[in-house]
Amino acid sequence: MNKKLIDSLFNAFLPIIAVLLALLIGAIILLLIGANPIQAYGALINGAFGSKNALANTIVKATPLLLVGLGIAIAFRSGVINIGGEGQMILGALFATVFGLAFPNGPAIIIVPLALIMGFIGGAFWGGIPGYLKAKFNVNEILSTIMMNAIAVQLMNFLLRGVLIEKNQMGAAAQAKTARLARAYDLPRLKPTQLHLGALIAVVLAILVYILLWRTSLGYRIRAVGLN
Repeated sequence: MNKKLIDSLFNAFLPIIAVLLALLIGAIILLLIGANPIQAYGALINGAFGSKNALANTIVKATPLLLVGLGIAIAFRSGVINIGGEGQMILGALFATVFGLAFPNGPAIIIVPLALIMGFIGGAFWGGIPGYLKAKFNVNEILSTIMMNAIAVQLMNFLLRGVLIEKNQMGAAAQAKTARLARAYDLPRLKPTQLHLGALIAVVLAILVYILLWRTSLGYRIRAVGLN
């Protein structure tokens, strides 16, 4: 068995090994606090996959994580360790939300793509700050992106308790939230579940990112920079 095949098998099984190790560590912690790991993991699996609605909700909640992971994967392949996915996602969501609140009317075919573009701009802006600091002052991108995450969370909390808060939530003990966006911003979904078109878009983008990185000259240059 040659080295290339061994490396390919290792890379293929590495995520599985990581998940198994995480489950093992979780089981040890549960045992230490006197809980039953089998019952805990059974409840976890049932809550995530136990019904059609549960599975749909799991996919919906995993969709933003997949999209963030795609962006981080491109940066990682270029040799940039971007830990700022959380903050970039928050800023993208804030930009898209502000656009949606400012422009509640219009055909979905126009305002939804525009909201997505605003989200791209927000995430790129937030990710561009540590990028600029790295290029200009050689600031470590790991530290700067982690700090940008913390700033993004606090900025979101500030805005949700201020200018963006839903009017009937003012002074209430409930979790702060914005007003609901217009129905035109709703993506088509598979009723009666919450599974929407965004999940399919994320899968398509994952395939496109794979093609970009491994089947194009640009992807080759990105990987070459990362290996340099």
